[in-house]
Amino acid sequence: MFGTLFLFMYWPSFNSVLVGGVAQQRAVINTLVALTASVCTSCFITLIFKQKLDMEILLRATLAGGVALGACADIIGNLVFAYLIGAIAGTIATFGFFLAAYLY
Repeated sequence: MFGTLFLFMYWPSFNSVLVGGVAQQRAVINTLVALTASVCTSCFITLIFKQKLDMEILLRATLAGGVALGACADIIGNLVFAYLIGAIAGTIATFGFFLAAYLY
């Protein structure tokens, strides 16, 4: 759980370090929205398929949401697109974890 909290605290500053002004604020907000969407989506999928939460899956989904938005964090003007990017990244990360656990 510490890793997930660490990513929520420091990933927005990582995504917004190269821009300034209003674009920097937009990058921070978009990153937080994407991180939240990826974790919520991961929780939902994990509860449906596994019937309990797994912190390792949440950590991977948080990382996926931040990385997916990293290149375009300051460009996205609408929060819906940041949410969709985070949700898609969380879904892919969760199913990837399920697939890796199933194969091994």
